Amino acid sequence: MNLKMSEFILTVHDASMHLSPSDFHSWALKEVRQYIDFDFAVWGAGDGRSRELHTSTILNQTDNLFETWETVKHEDPFANLVIGNTGKTWSAEEVPDFRESRAYSDHWGLYEARQMIATMEVDRHTGLHIFVILARDSQRKAFTEQEVVFKNLVTQHFFLAARHNDMHHLRSNQTPAAFIDQHGLLHASLPEFKALLVNEWGKKAGTVLPEAVNVALWETGHYRGNGLALNAERFYNRLLVRAGMMPCLSLSPRETEIAWAYAMGKSHKEVAKLLGIAPATVRTHLSRVYEKLDISDKGALAICLKEQGNGRGL
Repeated sequence: MNLKMSEFILTVHDASMHLSPSDFHSWALKEVRQYIDFDFAVWGAGDGRSRELHTSTILNQTDNLFETWETVKHEDPFANLVIGNTGKTWSAEEVPDFRESRAYSDHWGLYEARQMIATMEVDRHTGLHIFVILARDSQRKAFTEQEVVFKNLVTQHFFLAARHNDMHHLRSNQTPAAFIDQHGLLHASLPEFKALLVNEWGKKAGTVLPEAVNVALWETGHYRGNGLALNAERFYNRLLVRAGMMPCLSLSPRETEIAWAYAMGKSHKEVAKLLGIAPATVRTHLSRVYEKLDISDKGALAICLKEQGNGRGL
């Protein structure tokens, strides 16, 4: 298996340089099935103390897998073992009477996860516990020692390759950017992105976004601060957030006048009539405004202008 393992690890690292971060986790889980047979798999990240899940990629199981875990997460003996002993691959077989536990009867057993192996590490960049679980149903044999050894090594490379995958994608954007989860926690970020956040909101923002900012990004895809503009794009269970200095400040008086009138609901013709100019001139100015603000629709324009204020209301 050593030759196969080496070839697989090389394949994983190669894939991290060309796959989208939206696809890398699920691709890796599918690929490992060539070497270890399983029924479903999970690659996730969460807070080891509160056991709050931040992200998860689930293969061949319901996306709601962890909903039933919420009621037993603090009394799950397998989770206790894995969280308390990171850096190693553990089998559920190593937990005495695991299948008699409430965690099994009220959660894992519902998904026929009789056999499980899990590997967990603490991500030094986020502080989250990152993990990969492989599970088999009750009719299958236990994972072999050889499979456990294989998974232990390749999972370490999964974590490393995923980090490279994120950073490679961020650098290719050629703009300050980061990946964040639904809690606003930065998973991977460029130094210049962090610097902009810290300058806008203080030191803590270099790790986790202010709640109002995070909510706006997930709900609208945009946020405009005093001196910073953020735009977000969905990447599976995270957001890719790009940052730039507040562009609204760079609008000319005429552009600002047209932008406000249009954002308040008027049509091109109505704005033109209001300001005594041609509709074509309005369209030209708005095109320039959209380019300056790095936006593409009237909703984003309204958000930008509203957060800038300028004594008007929307």
